[in-house]
Amino acid sequence: MNLEIRDDNKAVLSYSLTCADVDAHSDTRLSAYENLVQEAAGIHATLRGVGIMDLQKDNRTWVIARSRMEIYHYSKWPEDLKITTWALDSTGFNCPRHVEAENAEGTKLFSCETKWAVIDFRTGRPLRGTVINDLIKTPPKKEQGESHLPSIADEDAACQTILYRYNPQIHYLDTDLNRHVNNLSYINWCLDALPDSLRDEYKPSLADVRWIRQCFRHDNLTVVVRAESAGELEKEEPVLWFDIIRTEESGASTKVFDALIKWKKRALCCS
Repeated sequence: MNLEIRDDNKAVLSYSLTCADVDAHSDTRLSAYENLVQEAAGIHATLRGVGIMDLQKDNRTWVIARSRMEIYHYSKWPEDLKITTWALDSTGFNCPRHVEAENAEGTKLFSCETKWAVIDFRTGRPLRGTVINDLIKTPPKKEQGESHLPSIADEDAACQTILYRYNPQIHYLDTDLNRHVNNLSYINWCLDALPDSLRDEYKPSLADVRWIRQCFRHDNLTVVVRAESAGELEKEEPVLWFDIIRTEESGASTKVFDALIKWKKRALCCS
């Protein structure tokens, strides 16, 4: 991967899809797009001297709290992609970032708004983002655009019918540089909870995901898939809600992650 930071403080990552990035139909996996969002952000921050390894020297780290990705098209192996990203001015503890991607023909693949924070390991509390902004540098205000992360409370409230439950096995390679479960594993577990027939026919068109609590290697987790009705999967564009719940040693339940995922027929976004 090659990343270049332009004079306007926007970073451009060049990437060629690998066979590990696509599914059985040679269409890009959702987790591959989400990974590119985080890779572009991580490399950009590292080149500015505020990457995870830099922050860890001062007992700090980056965490992503939310990602709202609209997917327009899924590329196929082995296409070349261009990912463009930039940080927006921080607001309090929130360090927003925009990421978008296109293929070599200029077809728009996805647009993603993300919400990041810098956490102090010693206190577990977020730090104000203004210092990071000064180091990572943002484009001129008129070129930043708006970071729009709408409430999804109505969708949460509407999805009261439980369709599936799934208990993922946390493996050694699910953990990352922060010694907790990698962000992408949560997304993969949500998709693993679904029947193969659904995933063969549909692909996500919108994925709004929220990381709420850190998880670790020996946690006891359950993925709960909810919908508005039992017949949701028969619709042309299903809408599903995912909760990941941790069962604590005390027996109490803690929500650690949730996601709203909307779906379209594979033929509409992968042709």
